[in-house]
Amino acid sequence: MGIYRTQQRLGVETSKKSTNTDTFLKVNLDNKQRLLPPDEINNIVDVGQRFNLERQSCNYYRILGTINPIVTNALFNLDNQINNHVQTWKGFNNLSFLDTSFPKDGDVTDLTDSNYSDSIKNNLKEVDGWFGYIDPDKTKSGLCNYFDMEPIRSRFSFIQDINPFNGKIGNSPIKNWEATITYPYEIDSSHNMVNGGLLIIDIKPVIVSTKSMTAFAVGCLHNLSDGDTVNISGTSGYDGTYTVSRLGLDNGDLKEYYFVIDLPTNGSIGPNSRMTRVVNGNNSTYYFRKFKKIKTRNKPMIEANDFETYKLSFSNNIYTDSLTHYIFNEDIDITDLVDNLGRPLSQLYLSRIKTDSNGLFTNVSSGIETPYITSLINSNINTYLQSIPAINMIHNGGQLPFPSHTPLETNISINSDIFYGDLVEYNTLELQEVILADVSHRFNTNNRETQANFDYYDIIGPNPITKNIDLGPRQEGYFYKAHNLITIREFSAYIEQGDSSTVGIPNYAEETADGSYTWRDMLDIGFNESNDKPLNYPFLNGCHYIYVNECFNVRRQDPFDNWGLYYSKFPADPIGQIMTDNYTINSEDDVC
Repeated sequence: MGIYRTQQRLGVETSKKSTNTDTFLKVNLDNKQRLLPPDEINNIVDVGQRFNLERQSCNYYRILGTINPIVTNALFNLDNQINNHVQTWKGFNNLSFLDTSFPKDGDVTDLTDSNYSDSIKNNLKEVDGWFGYIDPDKTKSGLCNYFDMEPIRSRFSFIQDINPFNGKIGNSPIKNWEATITYPYEIDSSHNMVNGGLLIIDIKPVIVSTKSMTAFAVGCLHNLSDGDTVNISGTSGYDGTYTVSRLGLDNGDLKEYYFVIDLPTNGSIGPNSRMTRVVNGNNSTYYFRKFKKIKTRNKPMIEANDFETYKLSFSNNIYTDSLTHYIFNEDIDITDLVDNLGRPLSQLYLSRIKTDSNGLFTNVSSGIETPYITSLINSNINTYLQSIPAINMIHNGGQLPFPSHTPLETNISINSDIFYGDLVEYNTLELQEVILADVSHRFNTNNRETQANFDYYDIIGPNPITKNIDLGPRQEGYFYKAHNLITIREFSAYIEQGDSSTVGIPNYAEETADGSYTWRDMLDIGFNESNDKPLNYPFLNGCHYIYVNECFNVRRQDPFDNWGLYYSKFPADPIGQIMTDNYTINSEDDVC
């Protein structure tokens, strides 16, 4: 019978006296459904294989993670006219800090002799890397309140500042940091530091096995090993191709920046002196990589408001600073994107940019961290060295306290689309980029770079004496590594080779002089090529999920008074104490 059934009411349902009679209906036995034949199987699906196929072909990523900030406010402001100079250097000249009703430094006999110097010594405190003071009003009830110097710790937080610097009640929260996702997009090989090879910045005479030789220095990692071949050009007396005899100086210092060749020190270097690593007769190339903002699933370029942060409850580091969770609320799309060498994307970068925090901080400039080498400190002698963007030598003071080195970028903001990312070496025989220096961003507070003069109390008592003091300007600021690597794919450790008849040559393969092609295969996600841990991350809901857990260091430019930016006049900035090893660990290489 068909699925549309015919119903008939029986007579007994109408009257108890009624009897049922046979009823005949003309019903066609039609069926609109049919079962599959019991012996036919269309296909067997391998769920694991299907999952891996979708995983390897997916181009969408969701980025999230945790930021562990390590920051200090040792470089605090000079004064603050709007807020009665509280939380600044000038604030310690306030009579509340100079109160002589209580003994200073435990001296119960000295109740009257107090001055600005004593005020700083007795009130400026450092707690877990943060400088501040305890409320000087001892008549207040309750616990002692600790106040950070300005900039206070909330000015460095990745959580929006709800009480911004010089803000008013009802103002919107202020972002202290902007973040975006970038990828290697193009190269800059024209910069003076890399044009034609790495710029040689210093030479020194050294002794190797009782023989006089010459050590050469560059402003970034040289990526050389003992026995490597190096080409030197643009010098007087050193041009040619040589074998590296040793790395570092005679005491073993700076092995990653100095290399030694078997020539006596009887020549000179200049603005065009270069070194190039040579691999089987093939010269390496050097360039800065520029990073570009990535696109998303819904937009051609990621936007500033696609980044959100949240405070992690009860999560602090050893310096009691709060950890921050972040998430990008737009799916990253790498479809059809290639890197600066035309290869499929294997790297993304989490790029951070410091904001001015409502006018508190200066513009952001970029440079690279260089070794502490005398020639860089004295770049006012060889002025061409000022083109090296040494992050410790970049400031906003023009020619004072010394000529600033030229930054890679100035006035960096989240509104920019392309940023300098790092400095790399590439050799077509090795087919891999080696990072020689990461780009850092530098900033300061606006107030520290201004002139601040005032009269301070030199002696408090029946006959007070005041003196004039110059608080600035102070050009030392902060810097941080701007771009954090997020590896999404890896290339094989093995180089493949083929010719025009080879099947499957990728479009990013390098053509050699004999007409053949070389390349590195891109590995599948989770593929273990060696004993190293394979790259692996979750895939679900049609997206790859990558969690990045990083320590974010905001560092001083000159904490140990090495580079010439440290402010040593009274009242001097806090100075760091260099930790030394109990044993000598540096030594020259044994090249015999």
